Amino acid sequence: MTRKAVSIQYMKKKTTRLLTLLLCGLLLTGCSAKETEPEAPGETGQPSAVHTQAPAASAAPVRGTQKTTGGGAYFDTQVSLTLYGADETAIADALAACGRYENLLSKTVEGSDVWRINHAGGETITVDPETWEILRRAKEISAATGGAFSITIAPISAMWDFTGGTKRMPTDEERLAALPLVDDSAMMLGEGCTVTLPAGMQIDLGGIAKGYIADQLAAMLAPRCMGAIISLGGNTYVVGDKPDGSLNTIGVQDPFAYTGSLEGVLMCKNISAVTSGTYERRFQGPDGKWYHHILDPETGLPAETDLVSATLLMTSSMSADALATAFIVVGSERAMALAQEMGIDAIFITRDGQTLATPGFVEKYNYMTYEAFLTR
Repeated sequence: MTRKAVSIQYMKKKTTRLLTLLLCGLLLTGCSAKETEPEAPGETGQPSAVHTQAPAASAAPVRGTQKTTGGGAYFDTQVSLTLYGADETAIADALAACGRYENLLSKTVEGSDVWRINHAGGETITVDPETWEILRRAKEISAATGGAFSITIAPISAMWDFTGGTKRMPTDEERLAALPLVDDSAMMLGEGCTVTLPAGMQIDLGGIAKGYIADQLAAMLAPRCMGAIISLGGNTYVVGDKPDGSLNTIGVQDPFAYTGSLEGVLMCKNISAVTSGTYERRFQGPDGKWYHHILDPETGLPAETDLVSATLLMTSSMSADALATAFIVVGSERAMALAQEMGIDAIFITRDGQTLATPGFVEKYNYMTYEAFLTR
């Protein structure tokens, strides 16, 4: 079937994943004076309690347009940094920040904020303002999506192994016994950055923390280089343009082919693109069925909707991170409605191979198939 760059409603039966993207930074709001109910997102998808701003305009290049790169393994993913015209310590400082965030937010690092919350036995503890802000936003998104996104799903997600090769999965009895522990509204956030999580419950920030960190790295690096590409797995943040002033080209991977095989491309600047998909971390169970890592908080089982991929372009990578997961859980119809209600640009890929985009997406980002990109 011939595919056109301006029409993506009936593409080849493949799903997609953005490999390189861009975004605007988030301004931390800090701890509130008292616990409040989550606010419903407004027309722009940002609650009134959260203030967002684009990264400050890049300062004059410190070293012309010289390209520097760096990276490392953090947050169970590979962090990759590409900077243009950066100062000499920019990459080292950014990677040091990654290490600090891992020690602050990882559930497996003893003494981290998340570890302390999970081991508090129901007692109230005080956390870092950044941790508190992530928790606040997580509760807000959970409420806005009817619980489709949940950080308190940790007790159930720990029963599954999608990366270690053991193919571990819970029994029905184990899963059903843990479901009452999945309830983000039960986590209380108080004044002075305090957190109270009922005994027996646990949290996992794996579905939101990388987006927050991408936001913070972008804000840190924007004034220290003329351009940057920050990649944290499915979260990528690009600051500024290419050295020649052109837009960044974002590759869309075909998930049913080898890594690096592209399905399509788009062009944009100063925005975050985050993808969640059912095709990356999965295994085939003894029953012959494939099980993926995006769990439905209502059932504790892999989400069974018509979506296999959701890609969101937003000014907050943290929000896009959590919402992309939630959209897989709720399915294409509800996801499209939420995206338009929140003012989010998005592409959704269905099980039967259809690619659905929010109104104006193709024109706004000059989206085209990879074949069309090669022959343009």
